Amino acid sequence: MRGLQGKSNQEAGEQKPSIASPRERGIALLVVLSFVIVLVVLASAFAINMQVEAKLARRADAGSELEWVCRSAVELSKYVLSQQAANAQEPYDSLSQSWAGGPGSTNGFNLFFDTLNLTNSDWAPGTVLGLMYPEDAASTADQQAKLDDVKENWQCSVQIMDMERKFNINRAAGKQMGRTPLQRTFDMMGVDVSLIPYLVDAIFDWCDKDDNIGVNGVESEYYENLFPVGYRAKNGPIDDLRELLLIKDITPEMYWGNAENSLAAGTPPTPLEEGAESLNYNYALVDLFTPLSAGYININTASAEVLQLAPMPGDPAVTAEEIIRVRSGLDGIDGTYDDEPFDNVRQLQQVQAYAASPTWLADASRYFSVRSSTFQVKVTASVRGQQRVFVAVLQRKSKTEIPILYTYWES
Repeated sequence: MRGLQGKSNQEAGEQKPSIASPRERGIALLVVLSFVIVLVVLASAFAINMQVEAKLARRADAGSELEWVCRSAVELSKYVLSQQAANAQEPYDSLSQSWAGGPGSTNGFNLFFDTLNLTNSDWAPGTVLGLMYPEDAASTADQQAKLDDVKENWQCSVQIMDMERKFNINRAAGKQMGRTPLQRTFDMMGVDVSLIPYLVDAIFDWCDKDDNIGVNGVESEYYENLFPVGYRAKNGPIDDLRELLLIKDITPEMYWGNAENSLAAGTPPTPLEEGAESLNYNYALVDLFTPLSAGYININTASAEVLQLAPMPGDPAVTAEEIIRVRSGLDGIDGTYDDEPFDNVRQLQQVQAYAASPTWLADASRYFSVRSSTFQVKVTASVRGQQRVFVAVLQRKSKTEIPILYTYWES
């Protein structure tokens, strides 16, 4: 018995530790790999999150810098327009001047305009960024670093357009002007002749102060029954030109010129019946009219199409083209060095139709001017790849008073 027990104890003492099977080793390896993968995923997610946070921070900084540079560009535009109004050698506003994107004059009376180039979006002397950040203003290391950042990562350009190059829609719709301006507009556009009387009266009824229906017009009674949402006639002046789209029979194609322009502007074109083609017009209402202006057409900046909407002697189309020919100089191109802008309205006597009719010449100042007082400033700016477009409308009351009427972000 003792012998057997001793043998058993000896065998127990000689027992070796168990070795894990291949299956157990595989499971352990999978567990370790799982932990490694989890750690890698967490580290990657953290890194991505930090990149996103950094990008958002940069975009936030770029966004504030964009707003700052856009609003500063508007203030610069106000200064440009004030300098132009103060130039006694040029008592007019024309397309050849620097504010309008022209080459400017060569008389050297105002050195500020000699290097002015608002349409160049990069940094250079005389550009928007060059005027905001002049080279000689960087007197410290921090200022030089900021200037270097502007030169490398910023862009800004300004387009200034006077509103007096268009016809004021409220004056055209005023019955004291008669039906001629609106009738001529739709006739030039190529609108169906049978539809023109209805369009003219509908605009008159929209803008007049009462609910009395014109011969071919409509008033609130018509608009209130429109589906799905009715509305009332304005019975007052048009504040936003897009109000025309609310008026009976005026289509997006009339307003923008064609369906493609309408779609590009975010306005759905008129639904068409199967097989029908969308109408394209010779001109767009948005290119001819504005609700914001002094009411006079600037004969130095308006197109021939706009000029002929106002009363004038002879064939309006011929007379308007001759006005363009006289002001554009020998090369016949607007906005160049050889332009010869009108200094005053009485210089229309250089145009044959006015020279032959002193009565029309004396009456011209009722409709035309050589100065503009309302301007649209469009600023396109980019900071570190982020771009926006800012629009401001200014009213130049004098060379020292140019308030901002309103602003908005176009994109």
